Amino acid sequence: MENIPHLSTLSEVHRLIGYDRVGRDVLYAVARRYGVKLGKRYLFPRRVVLALLEGRLDELENPAGAGGAE
Repeated sequence: MENIPHLSTLSEVHRLIGYDRVGRDVLYAVARRYGVKLGKRYLFPRRVVLALLEGRLDELENPAGAGGAE
């Protein structure tokens, strides 16, 4: 996983995860929520890409020890 850049485009993330595993519309939704918009492009921070690959996207919403209700 060392070769994932600090910011990745939607097409790079789609290729990395696999076209058959996730749809483009889902990636756009994730990009709007967790990504960075630069002009007309959405970029995915490395931590978001790793969370997608590891199936722990919900941890971005509620990180451990963030002081949320338990």
